[in-house]
Amino acid sequence: MSASPSSAKLFLQAIGLFSLVRGVNVSVLMLAQLLTSVFIFSSENIVPTLLDLNLWLIVLATGFSVSGGYIFNAFFDEEKDLINRPEKTLLERHISAKTKLGVYFACSILALLIASYVSFRAVVFFTSYMAAMFLYSSLLKRDLWFGTLTSTLLTVLPFFAITVYYNNFSLEILTHAAYLYTLVSVREFVKDLYNIKGDIAQNYKTFPVVWGERKTKQLISLLIFCALLVIVLLRTFFDLKAMGYYFIAAAIFLVLLWVLLWRVQTSRHMGLLLQFVRLIILLGIISLPLLRLTI
Repeated sequence: MSASPSSAKLFLQAIGLFSLVRGVNVSVLMLAQLLTSVFIFSSENIVPTLLDLNLWLIVLATGFSVSGGYIFNAFFDEEKDLINRPEKTLLERHISAKTKLGVYFACSILALLIASYVSFRAVVFFTSYMAAMFLYSSLLKRDLWFGTLTSTLLTVLPFFAITVYYNNFSLEILTHAAYLYTLVSVREFVKDLYNIKGDIAQNYKTFPVVWGERKTKQLISLLIFCALLVIVLLRTFFDLKAMGYYFIAAAIFLVLLWVLLWRVQTSRHMGLLLQFVRLIILLGIISLPLLRLTI
């Protein structure tokens, strides 16, 4: 028996909403917060850290605030996304503008209510974070430098909520943060190369649009070199335990990324390269438990 039209529509709306809030991205971010809390930030053992209610509330507030940011950002990117990723955007169009707006406000309010249970500092942090996402989506993202810079900072910023909560600003943590920042920067510039057609059509002043593909690849190459340099610093000055194997693999992957970067030409291949960068970041997240494994 086939599903009724209303059931099919409801299913498409659910899938569209999950796509709209970037459910996979948000889930990975929340997992990353938990793993960094347990294996980097917290000085306590694994179980006491995971039993900390405030930690879970911060992670949950992050999930809601970032989801709301993705929805708000989608209002400004719809025409561009129709060019760069038409299938996904058409799926998201099953969600009405009224529903999008309602979900955005619900996510924002829930994020602040949850943060208020943790502390006033948490409320200030998430209020500032959501305001920054609003400014990025409505004003900064079309700017040549502030667009990519702000996007990268907004990706890394949720980890500072955990840093502030544990009041842990050690040199090792800052070095790990530098590695994450360089990788996210690489991802953003590769994404700009992938989205160049839509950016040109919608007059977005991204680096590839203004300076061209070759200079953008040169900048990405510089960032890859910086990431490799940070890997050398991490392996030289800090006890990474079994996670040292991840950084060896990551160095190999980054060299391969650099080689492929200068060989790919088509938008499809650039999209695959973007997924490769995301894979390096994901492997780094799921490798965090190796910091507690002695070799």
